[in-house]
This record gives sequence, structure tokens and C-alpha cells, in this order.
Amino acid sequence: MRGASHALTVRSRTPTVNAEGQVSYANSDTAVQGRISQGGTNELSDGKQTYQADAVAWVPLATTITGDDQVVVAGQNSFLNGTYDIQGIQHTPTHLRVMLTGANV
Repeated sequence: MRGASHALTVRSRTPTVNAEGQVSYANSDTAVQGRISQGGTNELSDGKQTYQADAVAWVPLATTITGDDQVVVAGQNSFLNGTYDIQGIQHTPTHLRVMLTGANV
């Protein structure tokens, strides 16, 4: 994949439910080389951000990823770093394009 210059983490989350009905997750992280770019931002009327910006990640075709996974970005900049939920995955001939929204972690 061209331009694969960022270390990204794909976090697979396995949910478990205890006797009280509370859900907890067991995480399994996989490091991949890919790219990430900031998408549009949502803003309040006074210009402050309401949540972490949307982003798009490009990961290799061989990456095992589902819509239930998360993408963790570190080492970029303070605005882009963070944990993202996957909103959609688009297959292309050369890579997977992953649409992301900032997660409430």
C-alpha cells in the first residue's frame, strides 16, 4: 500500500456479560501500517468541538477488521490521536478504507 507511514492499532473487542447484565470487553490489539487523515468536524454554534473529529484510515487488504472493532491512533498530533469507532469499511483494489468517528472511551 502506498504511503503506509503510520502505525495504527486495530482493537478487536470481545463482549462479556456478567450476572448483573453489565457488559465488559476483552481487547485484542493488532498493529498495522496504514494512513490516517482527519475528516470533517462537528461544531457547536460557538465554534467549540462537540467530540473528536471524524477520520478516515487506509489499511492493507490483509487486515482482519470488522465494524465492531476500533482503531487506535497514537503518535500523530493531539487532535488526531485517540480511539475511533468504525462507521464503515470500503474495499478497494489496493487497500481497505475505514470511516471512523471518535469513540467515547
